[in-house]
Amino acid sequence: MFKTEKIAILVGGGPILTFPKLGDNFPVIAVDSGLDACITHSIKPDYFIGDMDSVSLNARQYAKKNSIPTNSIFEQETTDFEKALVHSDAPGYICIGFMDGRFDHSLACLHVVQKQRRKRPILFYGLEDVVLTVTNDFFMSLPVGERISIWPLGTVRFKHSSGLLYSLTGTEMTQGKYIGTSNSVSADSIQIKISDGNTGTYLIILPSRYFNELLLSIGQ
Repeated sequence: MFKTEKIAILVGGGPILTFPKLGDNFPVIAVDSGLDACITHSIKPDYFIGDMDSVSLNARQYAKKNSIPTNSIFEQETTDFEKALVHSDAPGYICIGFMDGRFDHSLACLHVVQKQRRKRPILFYGLEDVVLTVTNDFFMSLPVGERISIWPLGTVRFKHSSGLLYSLTGTEMTQGKYIGTSNSVSADSIQIKISDGNTGTYLIILPSRYFNELLLSIGQ
């Protein structure tokens, strides 16, 4: 088990064009072939986890040579992303190398987010978009006209919203019934309030240039 009081960076094996500039304040967990990605981008991870079915032999040798703590979990009932969440203890996660590439892998990540018992914030960084998981109220300053999508995982009931072209006030979102793709910012800030007793998770989806702003919204 990898434990940290700081938000942790998970690095997966999907396409990574660039890493966001984060400094050295965040511990890094390489997830299976994400270790190869770390090596490519000259990042030495603090922990290495996975079922070892896609990481290269050279990367495994690198982990051994550099004494990187390794957790090999060979069962195939869960994805490497789920293994990383279950076998680490952090207040939240920045996930790089999970958004782009194979679509089924991205869907599997959302499946894991929806089923996780501990609702820690998870911020996915991709080539086109950034995606933040949210379980409570949300506030953010954004330029008028910027695109924003609000996507439910499970059923989510919204009490009130402001600053959105298409209001969420009094709405209930569920995949297959009602979603919030391609909304638009209509004021200099947006506010979303969920209804009392809501247990669902929803996603805030913005262009990738808003990574730092979303990171600040979760207290980092």
